[in-house]
Amino acid sequence: MPKYIWTEKYSVGVKEIDKQHQHFFEIANEIIALAGQEDIATSELLFKITNLSNYAVYHLLTEENIFKRYNYPEAEAHISAHNAYREKMKGFIAEAEKDGADAKNLALQMAEFAGDWLMNHILAMDKKYEEFMREAGIK
Repeated sequence: MPKYIWTEKYSVGVKEIDKQHQHFFEIANEIIALAGQEDIATSELLFKITNLSNYAVYHLLTEENIFKRYNYPEAEAHISAHNAYREKMKGFIAEAEKDGADAKNLALQMAEFAGDWLMNHILAMDKKYEEFMREAGIK
């Protein structure tokens, strides 16, 4: 599975958010690297998934707090997309916690979902707020 590479096309013009997106890609890549290992301890996978999930919560709340503070007009739809991501992550964690979980397969699914979701979310949803943020003076 190829790594996820952050490039300028994913920039939304807000340094803090761009930095968080880059870190998000790094965590997804750590899970890809884990999936490439011959034997994966379920505990290690659960640690990585939880790390990604926790970081996602932090990042999504960063965006949502900005939306509230500056009254972003498309906040409701954006937050709905965030909530769908949160639910999917809960599902991955629940799967990893099950006895006999296929850690390798789960790691691949998780990395692919997280990386693809982030790339698509940035390009389809986050880019919509780029001009709004610039006009609000958020850098």
